[in-house]
Formats: sequence, C-alpha cells, structure tokens
Amino acid sequence: MGEKIVWARQETTTKTWVHPGQEFSHRLITHNKQGSSMSFHITTYMPNFEVMVEGDGKHEVILYCLHGHSRQIVEATGEEHDFRPGDAMYLPTRYRYRHIIGDAGLVVAVCANPSKEDGDM
Repeated sequence: MGEKIVWARQETTTKTWVHPGQEFSHRLITHNKQGSSMSFHITTYMPNFEVMVEGDGKHEVILYCLHGHSRQIVEATGEEHDFRPGDAMYLPTRYRYRHIIGDAGLVVAVCANPSKEDGDM
C-alpha cells in the first residue's frame, strides 16, 4: 500500500488504447504510480462499437457507468442487461460477454484488483 495521499488527473495520465480508435482508458491510480493494490481507471468507448469482453483469470473488475449506455449479453446464459448511468457491474476473474455500445458512446469508472498499469489491456 502507498504511504501518502496522492492525486491524479485524467488530462495528465497516459492514454492506453484497449481497442485502437474505439476504446481507451486512463489508468489514474495504479500500483506502479501510487502504490495501490487496486487500480482506478476512466474508460471511454466510441459510439456504436461492439466487442466480446473476456476476463483474464487474474483481475476482478468493477464497472460504474458515468455517461452513455450499452447492452451487455452474457455468452454462457444469454442474460442481457442495459447498462446506463448509475449502474455498477461486478466481473469475477473469468467471464465472457458481448458489449454493444450505444449511439452516445460510453464512459465508465473502473476498479481492478490486482492493479492494472498503463499499457495493460
């Protein structure tokens, strides 16, 4: 754990492209930068982008919708959810779902444990 209070700003944090031209993330708080065991990111998706999302077997993730909307379809069950501002979603280390971004794009706050770093997908 870090030993002191540290601030970060999205505008001064490296942009990590997850899917070039479609999805990027600012890893604001990380282990390498602030000593945190978890990381906090702001991830932005372009409008009308569709992608299959899979857990890496290592990171637990929590998503919180800040702006825009998407539809998520869990591959194993067919369960669908409309993800809108105010919604939170917990993702275990292993998962797979189809993520369909709406016409307004999507901005989410993300917490990952253990920490993801700049450049990590």
